[in-house]
Amino acid sequence: MASVKDVAIVLRRLDYSETSQVLAMLTREHGQQRLIAKGIKRSTKTRTAVGIDLLELGNLVYTRRPGREDTLGTLIEWRQRENFAHLRRDLVRLYAAQYAAEVSSHLTEIHDPHPALFDALERLFVRLATDDAVAELGAFLWRMLKEIGLQPQLFHCVNCKRSVEREPELFFSTRLGGAVCRDCETAAVEKRRIDPAILGRLAEYAGHRLDSAPAFDRRTDKHARAVFDVLDYHLTETIGRRLRLTGPLCDALSIGLGRDMKKS
Repeated sequence: MASVKDVAIVLRRLDYSETSQVLAMLTREHGQQRLIAKGIKRSTKTRTAVGIDLLELGNLVYTRRPGREDTLGTLIEWRQRENFAHLRRDLVRLYAAQYAAEVSSHLTEIHDPHPALFDALERLFVRLATDDAVAELGAFLWRMLKEIGLQPQLFHCVNCKRSVEREPELFFSTRLGGAVCRDCETAAVEKRRIDPAILGRLAEYAGHRLDSAPAFDRRTDKHARAVFDVLDYHLTETIGRRLRLTGPLCDALSIGLGRDMKKS
Protein backbone atom coordinates (compact mmCIF):
# COMPACT_ATOMS: atom_id res chain seq x y z
CA MET A 1 0.00 0.00 0.00
CA ALA A 2 1.38 3.37 -1.00
CA SER A 3 1.60 6.09 1.64
CA VAL A 4 -0.21 9.38 1.05
CA LYS A 5 1.07 12.67 2.47
CA ASP A 6 -1.13 15.72 2.93
CA VAL A 7 -2.17 18.48 5.34
CA ALA A 8 -5.46 18.07 7.21
CA ILE A 9 -7.91 19.56 9.70
CA VAL A 10 -9.67 17.26 12.16
CA LEU A 11 -13.44 17.52 11.66
CA ARG A 12 -14.66 14.71 13.91
CA ARG A 13 -13.13 12.18 16.27
CA LEU A 14 -14.34 9.06 18.01
CA ASP A 15 -12.51 7.07 20.66
CA TYR A 16 -12.31 3.57 19.18
CA SER A 17 -10.63 1.84 22.12
CA GLU A 18 -8.47 2.76 25.08
CA THR A 19 -5.60 3.55 22.73
CA SER A 20 -7.08 4.27 19.28
CA GLN A 21 -9.28 6.85 17.56
CA VAL A 22 -11.38 7.04 14.39
CA LEU A 23 -11.00 10.43 12.72
CA ALA A 24 -12.78 12.34 9.97
CA MET A 25 -10.21 14.68 8.44
CA LEU A 26 -10.50 17.27 5.69
CA THR A 27 -7.30 17.03 3.68
CA ARG A 28 -6.30 19.75 1.27
CA GLU A 29 -5.44 17.61 -1.77
CA HIS A 30 -7.43 14.39 -1.22
CA GLY A 31 -10.76 15.55 0.22
CA GLN A 32 -12.31 14.14 3.35
CA GLN A 33 -10.69 11.00 4.74
CA ARG A 34 -11.94 8.59 7.42
CA LEU A 35 -8.93 7.12 9.19
CA ILE A 36 -8.18 4.92 12.18
CA ALA A 37 -5.29 6.09 14.34
CA LYS A 38 -4.12 2.91 16.06
CA GLY A 39 -2.37 3.36 19.38
CA ILE A 40 -2.48 7.16 19.13
CA LYS A 41 -3.45 7.43 22.83
CA ARG A 42 -0.89 4.91 24.09
CA SER A 43 1.49 6.48 26.60
CA THR A 44 5.13 5.54 27.09
CA LYS A 45 7.53 5.97 30.00
CA THR A 46 8.65 9.31 28.61
CA ARG A 47 5.50 10.59 26.91
CA THR A 48 1.85 10.98 27.89
CA ALA A 49 -0.38 10.55 24.84
CA VAL A 50 -3.85 12.08 24.73
CA GLY A 51 -4.68 11.42 21.10
CA ILE A 52 -5.55 13.90 18.37
CA ASP A 53 -7.90 16.74 19.25
CA LEU A 54 -10.81 18.19 17.29
CA LEU A 55 -9.97 21.21 15.07
CA GLU A 56 -6.23 20.49 14.97
CA LEU A 57 -4.27 21.30 11.80
CA GLY A 58 -1.34 19.08 10.93
CA ASN A 59 0.67 17.09 8.43
CA LEU A 60 -0.36 13.48 8.04
CA VAL A 61 0.69 10.28 6.34
CA TYR A 62 -1.91 7.57 5.78
CA THR A 63 -2.47 4.40 3.80
CA ARG A 64 -5.57 2.88 2.22
CA ARG A 65 -6.03 -0.52 0.60
CA PRO A 66 -6.45 -0.28 -3.20
CA GLY A 67 -10.06 -0.88 -4.20
CA ARG A 68 -11.27 -0.43 -0.60
CA GLU A 69 -11.99 3.29 -0.66
CA ASP A 70 -15.20 2.77 1.32
CA THR A 71 -13.33 1.40 4.36
CA LEU A 72 -11.24 3.17 6.97
CA GLY A 73 -7.72 4.11 6.00
CA THR A 74 -4.87 3.90 8.51
CA LEU A 75 -3.15 6.95 9.93
CA ILE A 76 0.60 6.32 9.94
CA GLU A 77 1.95 9.68 11.08
CA TRP A 78 0.53 12.92 12.47
CA ARG A 79 2.53 16.09 13.14
CA GLN A 80 0.49 18.90 14.64
CA ARG A 81 1.12 22.33 13.10
CA GLU A 82 -1.55 24.36 14.91
CA ASN A 83 -4.17 23.66 17.56
CA PHE A 84 -5.78 27.13 17.44
CA ALA A 85 -5.58 27.54 21.21
CA HIS A 86 -7.47 30.86 21.06
CA LEU A 87 -10.65 28.95 20.21
CA ARG A 88 -10.57 27.18 23.59
CA ARG A 89 -10.59 30.49 25.47
CA ASP A 90 -13.96 31.70 24.16
CA LEU A 91 -17.08 29.53 24.00
CA VAL A 92 -18.76 31.34 21.09
CA ARG A 93 -15.61 31.11 18.97
CA LEU A 94 -15.16 27.45 19.87
CA TYR A 95 -18.76 26.62 18.94
CA ALA A 96 -18.44 28.61 15.70
CA ALA A 97 -15.36 26.60 14.72
CA GLN A 98 -17.01 23.30 15.68
CA TYR A 99 -20.11 24.26 13.69
CA ALA A 100 -17.94 24.89 10.61
CA ALA A 101 -16.21 21.54 11.11
CA GLU A 102 -19.53 19.72 11.48
CA VAL A 103 -20.95 21.27 8.31
CA SER A 104 -17.76 20.44 6.41
CA SER A 105 -17.97 16.80 7.51
CA HIS A 106 -21.57 16.55 6.28
CA LEU A 107 -21.22 18.35 2.95
CA THR A 108 -17.84 17.19 1.65
CA GLU A 109 -17.39 13.80 0.01
CA ILE A 110 -14.71 11.19 0.59
CA HIS A 111 -11.83 11.61 -1.89
CA ASP A 112 -13.38 14.80 -3.38
CA PRO A 113 -10.79 17.55 -2.83
CA HIS A 114 -11.70 21.21 -2.39
CA PRO A 115 -8.43 23.07 -1.72
CA ALA A 116 -10.20 26.45 -1.64
CA LEU A 117 -12.63 25.18 0.99
CA PHE A 118 -9.77 23.78 3.07
CA ASP A 119 -8.00 27.14 2.92
CA ALA A 120 -11.23 28.94 3.87
CA LEU A 121 -11.71 26.70 6.91
CA GLU A 122 -8.14 27.28 8.09
CA ARG A 123 -8.58 31.02 7.51
CA LEU A 124 -11.80 30.99 9.54
CA PHE A 125 -10.04 29.40 12.53
CA VAL A 126 -7.30 32.05 12.37
CA ARG A 127 -9.70 34.99 12.02
CA LEU A 128 -11.81 33.83 14.93
CA ALA A 129 -8.98 35.07 17.14
CA THR A 130 -9.93 38.71 16.56
CA ASP A 131 -13.02 39.22 14.40
CA ASP A 132 -16.71 38.72 15.12
CA ALA A 133 -17.29 34.96 15.32
CA VAL A 134 -20.75 34.92 13.75
CA ALA A 135 -19.78 37.27 10.90
CA GLU A 136 -16.73 35.18 10.05
CA LEU A 137 -18.74 31.96 10.27
CA GLY A 138 -21.34 33.41 7.91
CA ALA A 139 -18.65 34.34 5.40
CA PHE A 140 -17.21 30.83 5.56
CA LEU A 141 -20.60 29.15 5.14
CA TRP A 142 -21.37 31.30 2.09
CA ARG A 143 -18.00 30.40 0.55
CA MET A 144 -18.52 26.71 1.34
CA LEU A 145 -21.98 26.63 -0.27
CA LYS A 146 -20.52 28.22 -3.41
CA GLU A 147 -17.61 25.79 -3.49
CA ILE A 148 -19.80 22.67 -3.32
CA GLY A 149 -22.56 23.99 -5.59
CA LEU A 150 -25.29 24.58 -3.01
CA GLN A 151 -25.19 28.38 -2.78
CA PRO A 152 -28.74 29.80 -2.91
CA GLN A 153 -29.81 32.72 -5.10
CA LEU A 154 -30.55 35.64 -2.82
CA PHE A 155 -30.40 38.70 -5.06
CA HIS A 156 -33.21 37.81 -7.48
CA CYS A 157 -36.51 36.06 -6.87
CA VAL A 158 -36.08 32.45 -7.92
CA ASN A 159 -39.63 32.43 -9.30
CA CYS A 160 -40.15 35.70 -11.20
CA LYS A 161 -36.40 36.56 -11.56
CA ARG A 162 -36.76 40.22 -10.61
CA SER A 163 -34.29 41.91 -8.29
CA VAL A 164 -35.22 41.77 -4.61
CA GLU A 165 -32.68 44.38 -3.52
CA ARG A 166 -35.35 46.92 -2.53
CA GLU A 167 -38.14 44.53 -1.59
CA PRO A 168 -39.82 45.55 1.72
CA GLU A 169 -40.70 41.93 2.48
CA LEU A 170 -38.71 38.86 1.56
CA PHE A 171 -38.88 35.08 1.95
CA PHE A 172 -36.41 32.25 1.54
CA SER A 173 -37.00 28.68 0.33
CA THR A 174 -34.35 25.97 0.19
CA ARG A 175 -36.47 23.78 -2.08
CA LEU A 176 -36.92 26.58 -4.59
CA GLY A 177 -33.28 27.57 -4.33
CA GLY A 178 -33.22 30.99 -2.68
CA ALA A 179 -35.07 34.27 -2.28
CA VAL A 180 -38.77 34.57 -3.01
CA CYS A 181 -40.51 37.94 -3.34
CA ARG A 182 -43.78 38.81 -1.64
CA ASP A 183 -45.77 38.31 -4.86
CA CYS A 184 -44.43 34.78 -5.35
CA GLU A 185 -44.22 33.47 -1.77
CA THR A 186 -47.59 31.71 -1.97
CA ALA A 187 -46.01 29.27 -4.44
CA ALA A 188 -43.46 28.14 -1.86
CA VAL A 189 -44.60 25.35 0.45
CA GLU A 190 -41.35 25.41 2.44
CA LYS A 191 -40.19 28.93 3.28
CA ARG A 192 -39.24 31.36 6.01
CA ARG A 193 -39.39 35.14 6.23
CA ILE A 194 -36.00 36.90 6.16
CA ASP A 195 -34.80 40.41 6.84
CA PRO A 196 -33.99 42.18 3.51
CA ALA A 197 -31.09 43.94 5.28
CA ILE A 198 -29.04 40.74 5.23
CA LEU A 199 -28.74 40.88 1.45
CA GLY A 200 -26.07 43.56 1.72
CA ARG A 201 -24.02 41.38 4.05
CA LEU A 202 -24.28 38.36 1.78
CA ALA A 203 -23.40 40.54 -1.20
CA GLU A 204 -20.20 41.55 0.60
CA TYR A 205 -19.44 37.89 1.25
CA ALA A 206 -19.95 37.23 -2.45
CA GLY A 207 -17.47 39.96 -3.34
CA HIS A 208 -19.73 42.71 -4.64
CA ARG A 209 -21.83 45.59 -3.35
CA LEU A 210 -25.52 46.33 -3.59
CA ASP A 211 -26.46 49.98 -4.17
CA SER A 212 -28.76 50.02 -1.16
CA ALA A 213 -26.31 48.36 1.25
CA PRO A 214 -23.71 50.26 3.30
CA ALA A 215 -20.22 48.93 3.83
CA PHE A 216 -19.75 46.96 7.03
CA ASP A 217 -17.07 45.87 9.46
CA ARG A 218 -17.15 42.16 10.32
CA ARG A 219 -15.90 42.95 13.81
CA THR A 220 -19.12 44.88 14.59
CA ASP A 221 -21.65 43.49 12.14
CA LYS A 222 -25.10 43.82 13.73
CA HIS A 223 -26.70 41.77 10.93
CA ALA A 224 -24.34 38.81 11.33
CA ARG A 225 -26.78 36.80 13.45
CA ALA A 226 -29.59 37.24 10.91
CA VAL A 227 -27.26 36.06 8.14
CA PHE A 228 -26.24 33.03 10.18
CA ASP A 229 -29.88 32.16 10.96
CA VAL A 230 -30.76 32.08 7.25
CA LEU A 231 -27.71 30.00 6.31
CA ASP A 232 -28.31 27.63 9.23
CA TYR A 233 -31.92 27.21 8.08
CA HIS A 234 -30.70 26.45 4.54
CA LEU A 235 -28.16 23.91 5.81
CA THR A 236 -30.75 22.25 8.06
CA GLU A 237 -33.13 21.84 5.13
CA THR A 238 -30.33 20.64 2.86
CA ILE A 239 -28.95 18.05 5.28
CA GLY A 240 -32.39 17.00 6.49
CA ARG A 241 -31.88 17.56 10.19
CA ARG A 242 -30.68 20.22 12.59
CA LEU A 243 -26.94 20.41 13.06
CA ARG A 244 -25.68 19.30 16.46
CA LEU A 245 -23.83 22.59 17.10
CA THR A 246 -26.73 24.89 16.15
CA GLY A 247 -28.29 24.75 19.62
CA PRO A 248 -25.09 25.26 21.67
CA LEU A 249 -23.91 28.12 19.43
CA CYS A 250 -27.27 29.92 19.52
CA ASP A 251 -27.54 29.44 23.29
CA ALA A 252 -24.04 30.85 23.82
CA LEU A 253 -24.87 33.86 21.66
CA SER A 254 -28.15 34.45 23.46
CA ILE A 255 -26.65 34.52 26.95
CA GLY A 256 -23.52 36.39 25.92
CA LEU A 257 -20.76 33.87 26.58
CA GLY A 258 -18.47 35.31 23.91
CA ARG A 259 -15.70 37.81 24.62
CA ASP A 260 -17.30 40.46 22.41
CA MET A 261 -20.66 39.96 24.14
CA LYS A 262 -19.12 40.61 27.56
CA LYS A 263 -17.61 43.87 26.39
CA SER A 264 -20.92 45.14 25.11
